[in-house]
Amino acid sequence: MTWQKVVGVKAIENAGGHLSAKVGDNIIFFTKNKEGLQAMNAVCSHAKCILGEYDEEKNQVKCPCHHAVFDLGNGNMIKPPSVAPNSPMEKLGLKKFNVRENQGFIEAEI
Repeated sequence: MTWQKVVGVKAIENAGGHLSAKVGDNIIFFTKNKEGLQAMNAVCSHAKCILGEYDEEKNQVKCPCHHAVFDLGNGNMIKPPSVAPNSPMEKLGLKKFNVRENQGFIEAEI
């Protein structure tokens, strides 16, 4: 795995502390909050929509399509999609990525 430069730290701050970006073959959801920098797959495991409804207080992100909710700390699905309430949430978590700040840029390990 290698570290890849994604965006400047100012870009994520100007975007309200979160953004999604394409890194290699991945679309990754990045946050910078009281928990530090975090990154996970930004493509919902249910219907492949791009995540984006961010709740900083709960450290969660919700899919705008069917409202599945994911924990940014571990990538686990914590609420199933509204159209599939019996989804096997333990199988629908999202991949986490190592992320760091380096010389004013955010980098992800891909």
